Amino acid sequence: MNNPHHSIFNKAMQLMQRGNFTGAELLLKQMVKNTAKNSEALKYLAIIAIKRGDQRGALEIIVRAIESDKRNSILHCIKGDIQQNLGIFNESIESYLQAIKYNPIHEHAFNNLGNAYQLTGNNLNAVECYNKAISLNSKNPEFFCNLGNALWKLERLEDAKKCYQTAISIAPTHWNSLQNLAHLALRDFNFRAGWDWHESRWFTGNSDQPPYIKTSKPRWDGLPKDGRLLIWAEQGIGDQILYSSMLHDLAEYPQSLIVSIDKKLLTIFRRSFPLIQFIDKKSNFSEELYDEHIPMGSLGSILRPDIKSFENTKYPYLYVSDSLNTDFKGHISCGLSWRSSAVKLGAAKSVPLAEMEAVLTLNNINYINLQYGDVGNEISSINSRIGIKIRTIQDVDLYNDIEGVLKILDACSIVITTSNTTAHLAGALGKETLLLLPYGNARFWYWHDIDGVSLWYPSIKVFKQENPGDWSAPIEAVKAYLEKRFEI
Repeated sequence: MNNPHHSIFNKAMQLMQRGNFTGAELLLKQMVKNTAKNSEALKYLAIIAIKRGDQRGALEIIVRAIESDKRNSILHCIKGDIQQNLGIFNESIESYLQAIKYNPIHEHAFNNLGNAYQLTGNNLNAVECYNKAISLNSKNPEFFCNLGNALWKLERLEDAKKCYQTAISIAPTHWNSLQNLAHLALRDFNFRAGWDWHESRWFTGNSDQPPYIKTSKPRWDGLPKDGRLLIWAEQGIGDQILYSSMLHDLAEYPQSLIVSIDKKLLTIFRRSFPLIQFIDKKSNFSEELYDEHIPMGSLGSILRPDIKSFENTKYPYLYVSDSLNTDFKGHISCGLSWRSSAVKLGAAKSVPLAEMEAVLTLNNINYINLQYGDVGNEISSINSRIGIKIRTIQDVDLYNDIEGVLKILDACSIVITTSNTTAHLAGALGKETLLLLPYGNARFWYWHDIDGVSLWYPSIKVFKQENPGDWSAPIEAVKAYLEKRFEI
């Protein structure tokens, strides 16, 4: 630190350790005011801004710090972290490279550079960076976990497993590695181990994993007994539809069932499972309502321990209330959905509509829009460019009106979709569906297949990318399937 006022700085650090960021900030600003080029004080001011969620402010501060200490590797690394948080990944790569330039053995700069390369789809470079970080510190489990993630994206699954196993050998409670092993095991039909490791999801701290419910009631052990069993939703609508395929199995158990689900599904589920009580997952239900409980995503450990147990599933298990009054029934009508709104992997799972031209130009097929979100311009563009019409059913909100979507699906001859809620609805309805799946870890574990047919949804046929980001092979395969299926 450049001529620090040691007592002020030490007091600021003590305040930060106690979580008093406001007090620490006042002292650090005083130091900067007294010594304008105090890079160490500026560094901690940037860290305080990061903790407050002010990434833009943090970036401005760290740039000032670097101006006063250009060869400080740590400052460049922090700048890269902030840029990564802001989603400006190419700029973050440059910052990490600067950090490494000034400190060629900066292990965290190599690790974070690997993360930035992963986020830009350059997984080969990411692997190289993680290997360098590991060569500098082979005792950091996070480095092995990150390497495993990059290898998974490259479909080097056995190598990825070894990385996760190494991370766990270093830190037995490295929850993200355990969770990744769970997904790979489930993907490989190793259900007993996969469901067991899947319980690690409660400890990963991932933002997309809701918290475990607060209750004094015991968790269900899978045994039949009298009483009331609460099965509570923990993930999004797609996962709730997937796991609800096991609800019919519980008809053989004496427990009365209460199931919490997304309110958009309540009407459909109450109709499809009339003997089960369904409640809104966001309602404040009392402990007095149930005697035991289990997360919906944990039912598989009891009801789906192996492939044979899937024979117990009743298909279809969701039903429409009545038929949609349309003029396309009786014709070859194909429901179409091509995007995923998932925050982390949505882009990798989505297919640009223009890349589906080979399918869209087939004769004698009427295409029906099932894609939720703002896609009007995309549809208009493809309609005018290739002279086809993707029809949107009026008065159906494709995002909020799940009942309406189910009716459209029921009226279609066939469905083409990416990995999203539409795929789950179509599968639960028993609708013949052609599912376009991405490469690597963007292909969720439950889309495993046997001879091209989904294990969870037998009416779904899967078509997979052969190379990252390249949809040409699966789209050509879908085209060939449609030509043969409808003799066109």
